Amino acid sequence: MKLWIAAIALAVCAAQTPKQFLQVALLKPIKANSAKVGDPVKAKAINSVTFPGGISISQGATLLGQVRAADPKSLSISFDEVEESGKQTPLSLSIRAAMMPGGPQNNVNGVAAETGSVIGMPGVTLKVDDSPQHAGRFQTTGKDLQLKSGLQLMLAVPE
Repeated sequence: MKLWIAAIALAVCAAQTPKQFLQVALLKPIKANSAKVGDPVKAKAINSVTFPGGISISQGATLLGQVRAADPKSLSISFDEVEESGKQTPLSLSIRAAMMPGGPQNNVNGVAAETGSVIGMPGVTLKVDDSPQHAGRFQTTGKDLQLKSGLQLMLAVPE
């Protein structure tokens, strides 16, 4: 079921625009109330993709990024490098959507994921950033925000 929902989210996002998407999973949790600007963020590629211009990322590659802004109710992160076989390559990627596997999946049947969607994290929204930093901003209406390990993100090369 979890993979099915992720596949639907990926397919719907891909159908909305001609972009290629990379699905990644966060390797460590990020707590907004203790995160500092510049803290490293790491994720693992779940799928392989070749972006326009011939940029390829293999399944299992590590995506490197950082915290761009944080307060207890919001957290901005960006990804700007990919590491494969010990080699780091600069690459700007924009967070387009997110899903917490195993999280509350209320009303997801028949609901199309779209840019800015956050599935499985009630009260959390995602603002897609089209500035040069491409730092996706997660916000909560609840208590302190935490992005848990395993959170799946859909990344794209920004236009």
